[in-house]
Amino acid sequence: MKRYYSHFTFIYPDIYLKNHIVEMDLEGHIIRCFPFEKEIEKTEFYSGLLAFIPKDIELQEIYDFKKDILSYYIDNSDLIHISTNIKYNIYNEDISIY
Repeated sequence: MKRYYSHFTFIYPDIYLKNHIVEMDLEGHIIRCFPFEKEIEKTEFYSGLLAFIPKDIELQEIYDFKKDILSYYIDNSDLIHISTNIKYNIYNEDISIY
């Protein structure tokens, strides 16, 4: 199992999270997401935006979301519904926050 934390996380197609940890199994399936409350050992931190895109979708197909991505972030983990059957690739981009 791996854990990832970033200031902003996007999970394709429509999950936008702020200050959340994403847990994945070794095959690339997202197991769960939860709000960051304290540092947990063996959690990888990525500054800026961390995007989880299904392996069968090209990053270029959805990259236009970056322009207004900050306006969509939520802090409520009750709204998260993730399919554990999808394998994801992970992309990181450092973005400036104004």
